Amino acid sequence: MKQDTLDREKQRAALEHNSREAQAKDDLKAAKDQEFYARLGLTDPDTDTPEDTFVISIHCEHWTHQELEAGEANTQETELDHVTVDAVDLVRHGRDYGLSEPSCTDPRMSPDIWFRSTYAREDRAYFEQGVQKYYSLHVHDVNGHPPEPADYQRIANLINVRFDHQAFQSQEAKQEGPDLCL
Repeated sequence: MKQDTLDREKQRAALEHNSREAQAKDDLKAAKDQEFYARLGLTDPDTDTPEDTFVISIHCEHWTHQELEAGEANTQETELDHVTVDAVDLVRHGRDYGLSEPSCTDPRMSPDIWFRSTYAREDRAYFEQGVQKYYSLHVHDVNGHPPEPADYQRIANLINVRFDHQAFQSQEAKQEGPDLCL
């Protein structure tokens, strides 16, 4: 019994010693880093990287076979309403709700673009009652400002939806004469 107590004390002493050594190494590294940044005239390394924030809403439409024939959704509900998320959550929501296409491909056609699912979610209601659920993602704000075409492009890239607003910008830039197709 006395041997077990001595072994535990030795292990604890060894752990404390290793912990003190690791702390001393970290302190030395921090001091060297601080000296380096001071020589450059900087105060600290820029460890804080700004993260994108998105204010989003996700809506759901429920369709039965009769409603599909009539062309009107019976139930519309809001899954998320003006929720602030980061890029990781946006990617997760895009995947979880099956978002696969934008509402339009040319931002000149509509200032407000949203992303929608094209396939019904195959959940219990789908198999038991024939209810088809389609989701749409609406982005209200990106980093404190209303979304612009470049923001929609970045969102589409994050959620893996094909949207190429740059193709339309390059077509506008190449056009030499007036657009007679208006």
